[in-house]
Amino acid sequence: MELFITIFLQVTGGLGMFLYGMDLMSKSFQEIAGNRLREIIHKMTSNIFRGIIVGTFITAIIQSSSVTTVMVVGFINASLMTLRQAIGIILGANIGTTITGWILVFKITEYGLPMIGIGAFVFLFSKNPKRKKRASIFIGLGLIFLGLTLMKKGMAPLKDMPQFIEFFHIFSAESYRGVILSALTGAALTSILQSSSATIGITMALATQGLIIPKTAVALVLGENIGTTITAYLASLKTRSDAKRAAYAHILIKIVGVSLILPFFYGYASIIERLTPPEKNISEYIALSHTLFNIGNAVIFLPFINILLRFLNKIGVDKKENESESYVTEKLYQFPLASLEKSRLEVSQMITRFRGDLYIFIRLIKSELSPENSELLFEGEKYQDEKKDSIFKNLTGLLHSTDSKNILKSIRLLLLLADTMESLGDYAASLGKIYKKTINNKLILPENFINQIDYYHEKIAMSLENLEKITMNPNIQEIINEKKICQDISTALQFVDPLKNVDYPEHIFMEVLSKYRRINRHILFMLNNLEEEIKLQMS
Repeated sequence: MELFITIFLQVTGGLGMFLYGMDLMSKSFQEIAGNRLREIIHKMTSNIFRGIIVGTFITAIIQSSSVTTVMVVGFINASLMTLRQAIGIILGANIGTTITGWILVFKITEYGLPMIGIGAFVFLFSKNPKRKKRASIFIGLGLIFLGLTLMKKGMAPLKDMPQFIEFFHIFSAESYRGVILSALTGAALTSILQSSSATIGITMALATQGLIIPKTAVALVLGENIGTTITAYLASLKTRSDAKRAAYAHILIKIVGVSLILPFFYGYASIIERLTPPEKNISEYIALSHTLFNIGNAVIFLPFINILLRFLNKIGVDKKENESESYVTEKLYQFPLASLEKSRLEVSQMITRFRGDLYIFIRLIKSELSPENSELLFEGEKYQDEKKDSIFKNLTGLLHSTDSKNILKSIRLLLLLADTMESLGDYAASLGKIYKKTINNKLILPENFINQIDYYHEKIAMSLENLEKITMNPNIQEIINEKKICQDISTALQFVDPLKNVDYPEHIFMEVLSKYRRINRHILFMLNNLEEEIKLQMS
């Protein structure tokens, strides 16, 4: 009985260390690589190959396909990513997550304790935030190796117990029944742990101790690939239809891939054995099976992406679309980078909408649009209010789930940007009221009025376009250049003379210019805060 307790404590303790190490390393990577990852994400296009590369790279860096897939579901739910882009990212994430298996192959698991010790020393005594985060990665990696070592040691006595050998024989992949049972077990265990990396580690520990044969390990890996889809599925609950479709795509890709392998399982296992004989390095054999499956799956699905999209568009459609983001937002709190990126993209959408509202106003005064289109400006104000509420809800929730100084700085910035954009929405409504006043009073706008306003509109519209790009990908030199342009606009607007026209009230002209001055001032305020964010991140 005492032996069973020892085994239980070592295996569960090792698994706990492994999972915590993965979580710590993933979150630390997210914070260190956050700005770089943001640049990569926003270079995505509808090109499926680029999506695969982006998904692979991001997941390999942050060491968690769960982060990537939940991020995808969240972005689609907020209408910030297309389903086509999502499928590319998901295929890439499936490949990127296999890097964890290769990390476990390296024969450095015995260095887990020294890595934790060195990392803890740097973390406790360094005052540099970046060094602290790098130390956290080191500690996380050490915990992963120590956890794997504990699991291996805990399982070692099992190979001398006949009852356990008999139990594991049930799952032996020497028969198709055993293959299917092993795959189902792998899927179930991964669904419970919500970490394919953890179950890969358990599989390696079992195989290293000789408790399962190599083919059983391959079958378990196939099942683990299906089980890992549970995280994205849970995140897609209570989301829009396209977000659900992204989760369904993840599930379908894995199930179809495994279904294609199963009839040829023994041939597939033989190929892996030829590439990496299991008797030489069983961990490498398992890691290779994981990598080959996901790369092969991506290659198989590539020619059929359009068919997959058509199929997905026929399923998962709610009669009444549920646009509540509460559930997916809660899931995003687990992944700060994803949560911040969602809010940053929404701020970008606010800028885009406001730029469109200004364009509507200038077309109204040019008589290029009918007067009833002025209502769009008031709808724009409502849009800004709703977006601000969504961002505030997301970020205030994140405030309570993180203690990272860098993340808190980014939250402060995004809250400021969202609040500023909400104020700009009020200016759009004010311009709508001014236009209605001219219509109600049957005022004919002088040509020089229209030309002057159009001149400043073009400059401010260009500043807004550049602000949108800078918000998504802050660059210190671009901010400095744009600030200079805004300051020049501000100076020019201060010295505009009122129009002298007896048939037209000059206060209307000055009122419009006053709104544009304030808009320009708000743009400059946002640029200053973006510049401050970069400087703080660099410090």
